[in-house]
Formats: sequence, C-alpha cells, structure tokens
Amino acid sequence: MATQNLLQRLDVAADTTGSSADASNRRIEEVFICAEENGISSGDAVSLDMSQTSDSDKALKVVKSASGANLDKLCIGIALEDAVDGANIRVCIRGFCEANVDASTDVGDLLQIGATAGQLAVRTVAVDEGGAATFSLFPIVAIATEEDTANVATVYVYPQF
Repeated sequence: MATQNLLQRLDVAADTTGSSADASNRRIEEVFICAEENGISSGDAVSLDMSQTSDSDKALKVVKSASGANLDKLCIGIALEDAVDGANIRVCIRGFCEANVDASTDVGDLLQIGATAGQLAVRTVAVDEGGAATFSLFPIVAIATEEDTANVATVYVYPQF
C-alpha cells in the first residue's frame, strides 16, 4: 500500500521520453488478488469482494464491478492487467488509465458502475413526470478524458480506496 505521495519529476511529455501517466505520482496503483472465477481483463472496473468471510480478505480481493444485486458495487479502480482467479492484479486507484466503458462515452462524461460487469456506464439524468431529476445513485468512479473507441477510453479515476 502506498505510504507517501512524492512528486519526483515535473517535466512535460514534450520535453522528455520519460513522462507518462504512471510516473511521478501521476497515477497510484495498488496490488490486489483477483477473486473473479473467469478472471479480470485490463481496463475492467473492479470492486472489493464483499462476499469474502474475513474482513481482511474483503480489503484484499477484487471482482468485476456491476450494479446488479450482488455485493460487487464497491468500485475502487480500474484493472491495469489481465489476471486469473487467485493471481495478483495491479489496479489504478487514482489517475489516468484506459478503461472499459459504455459505447457513446464522450469527453467529460461522469462514469459509474453499470449493468455490464467490469464496464463503466455514463451517469445519465432523467426527468420524471413531476420534473424531478432521477438517476442511479452509484458513486462516480471516473471522468472520461476522451470519447470511446470500441468501448475503451482514457479516464481519470477518482480516489475511492
């Protein structure tokens, strides 16, 4: 687990070949254990596995995030690599990375967990007959920094963990 947040470099991408989203505290990653039976793919939104019996395992194991009736709603970030059940997996818990998103994601869209496991959905607001705004109340996990291409977009992950 990260114990400090130090900026090591302040050079822009045009001035060096060493700048990237994951360098110099531009992105924070943590390592978890994949608890998804069919594995997790790079770009999938992941949640702490609240089905674990031990509280320490709940904070250690991750599954794909989804908005269904399961206990996989505690989204903490985006998987940075593929992993099979029981393997270690790196997760972006803050910063820029590529994510599995809804088609029709656009720049600036707020993203939350959706009905498709591992995929972030665009937060939409509807107006009911009385004029009140309605939307699903899942936490906003990220903001899109570009429009999607084939359900993949670069996003900025808000810290949740």
